[in-house]
Amino acid sequence: MTMHPLISGPPLTLVLSLMLTGGATAQVRGSTVLTLSDAPDVNILNVTLSAVGIEDEQDSVLGGTVNAILGIDPATDQVSEFTLTSGDLTATDMDFSLLGGLIADVSLSGIKATLVTSSAGLVDPATGQFDGAQHQVTLNQGAISGTSIAGAVDENFSQNPVSGAGSGTGTVTITRTATEGNIVTYDILVLLPLDFSNPLQEGVDVVVDATIQMEGSIEVPLDPYLGWTEANGIPEAPFEGDHNGDGIPNGLLWALGYSPNDRPELFIPDLFFPGQVDLLIDPGPDGTRAPIIVEGSYDLEEWVPLDPFQIWGFENPVPAGEVWPIVLTLSGDRSFTRLRVVKP
Repeated sequence: MTMHPLISGPPLTLVLSLMLTGGATAQVRGSTVLTLSDAPDVNILNVTLSAVGIEDEQDSVLGGTVNAILGIDPATDQVSEFTLTSGDLTATDMDFSLLGGLIADVSLSGIKATLVTSSAGLVDPATGQFDGAQHQVTLNQGAISGTSIAGAVDENFSQNPVSGAGSGTGTVTITRTATEGNIVTYDILVLLPLDFSNPLQEGVDVVVDATIQMEGSIEVPLDPYLGWTEANGIPEAPFEGDHNGDGIPNGLLWALGYSPNDRPELFIPDLFFPGQVDLLIDPGPDGTRAPIIVEGSYDLEEWVPLDPFQIWGFENPVPAGEVWPIVLTLSGDRSFTRLRVVKP
């Protein structure tokens, strides 16, 4: 075990540490572009317009692409994260007529929508299933216009976007198709049910449902740390090493989401109350790449995990854009805190 002091001085010392045991589960986060497929019975937007008990159903064909992040464990070929960072969908035009136009005569045209995930999209690794409500669709272009028994219909989605969410249970299926050196290639198939409604005006409702099917492929490294060294021009640099001598081990920079030559301020003290110190760990721009273990000690010999309630934000790895505060209540004794990373 190698330890590197980062900040020292009573009553608190912060220590960086790497645990060099292999065999740990290593989630690899990679990004890819998925395309809405043209398979039968999917990517058909079923829209129902209803008023005074009269309904008209029309179908619209969906198309487009989405940008996705997947968290994959190549050792088990399982997925633990499916996050949509952006997505642009289109829908073909539709015309509705209720009772020959006497109740409503409405058209939807120029429809475009975005599809994103509210936060990191969690997936059950054992089943590949996820909660569809984690993902939101927003109609942000196009219009619905015409007439109804309640008056003129004129909604511009650019000015007044309409949002809904996935529903039920979605699934992510990955199939390993190739392994070459440190790189594994997977085919990806995602099914996301949609089901939401929007009152068009008093007495006139629109109900939307669909099953979105997305397909694509992704390449991820078998050894995520080794892939990081290769991508950053320091191939096979030791996990416990310090290639540029800045005091931060290579493995910790990798796990915290940084590049090899970054020199981040990992601990930013923030004092609010007497006897309490808030340590703010700022991960890299894409979040952390591996779980970070936080431990405390009074003598640098016996280390114990910190009470999880002293660590705000229980997502570990830490999602992109979040800061990881650690709250410590200190006694009069010298205290030590360290970060520990397990080598994949």
